[in-house]
Amino acid sequence: MKTTNLGFYSTSENLNSEFAAIAKSYEQSWYLKDVISKNASELATHISQKHKADDLIFFGTEATGETLITELNTLADACNPDTQVYVFSPERDVVIYRKILGMGVAGFEGFPIDPDFINQEISSFLSIEDRGKLILGSAILPGVGFSTAFLNIAARCAFRAGPDAGVSFIDGDNTGGITNLFITESPRTHVQFEGNSTTDFFQGAILCESTKHQNLKIFPSPARLLGSRKMSDTFLEEGLSEIANKSEYTFVDFGVFDRLWGSQSIEYCDQILLATRPTLNGVRLLREVIQHIIESRGAIEKISCLIIGRGRGGKHEVSAKKIKEILPNIAIFDVPEAPSYVFGNESSGLLRFQSKRASNKYEKSIDQICTGLLG
Repeated sequence: MKTTNLGFYSTSENLNSEFAAIAKSYEQSWYLKDVISKNASELATHISQKHKADDLIFFGTEATGETLITELNTLADACNPDTQVYVFSPERDVVIYRKILGMGVAGFEGFPIDPDFINQEISSFLSIEDRGKLILGSAILPGVGFSTAFLNIAARCAFRAGPDAGVSFIDGDNTGGITNLFITESPRTHVQFEGNSTTDFFQGAILCESTKHQNLKIFPSPARLLGSRKMSDTFLEEGLSEIANKSEYTFVDFGVFDRLWGSQSIEYCDQILLATRPTLNGVRLLREVIQHIIESRGAIEKISCLIIGRGRGGKHEVSAKKIKEILPNIAIFDVPEAPSYVFGNESSGLLRFQSKRASNKYEKSIDQICTGLLG
């Protein structure tokens, strides 16, 4: 998943208002956008000082003739060589038009600004094939053991994907369940952090880079290390794109479902894993949440469910097979309760369990889920 940086720049407030209305269509967190109105020189300064270069720039100006060419030359000095620039101007002179196209702009359009043209160019720019897979997860009920299962799914996927595939696991749970576990159990954990940006945080606070192939990075909960839940939301949304750009697979543990539901990333993720207990209350809540997602987002094909633990009652034991009868269009997996474990590098790519018997059952369940994720 790649973040697309969009620049909507203009030299007048009227044009800025038109760009602002179009930019509202790109509120999702996989777009970073600027909507700014300044003179060409000030815009060039702003562009050159940006931490991340724009992928696409839409530049609107009332200038025509040589003044327009001068403005474009000013912007050209500030733009990244890979940035595509589209120009909107009232200029109608064919000679000027050809000069502008010869300067290397991606497109030259007149007024009024056409939103459909901008939307089409943005859509054409996006390359889904180049983006890593984004898997989001949360538990319907707290304390069901989902974070442990989800971390092991990421570890197993890292093992199966091979040493050249970058895999990232982000602890987005404000309670910092996985983060707390690493800090408590692993002397190798690095949790120092200095800085005030998402880049600083996710580069300086890697919890662990540890599987057999060393291709899994585990990132801590911002809330746990920064002591701020509000800051955690900002860091998570921005940091998620930062990390997903560099990973073939990115797993994000949101903890409880409310946090997942509040994230913009649910719009563009590839898979959603939900976990519950095989109890009357757990299954009811699962059905309600799935129905809520389908009605609001229409994302049924993204959803898979983990039924952690087993219901009690002999032959009437609740399992994935039983729940599948209620939710026929959802992929559902049984996952045994995770036994206590210590950190290690087993050949399976899973965390090393103290109970070999439990480990075999657990590994089989996790492996089935990975098969679906890796495709």
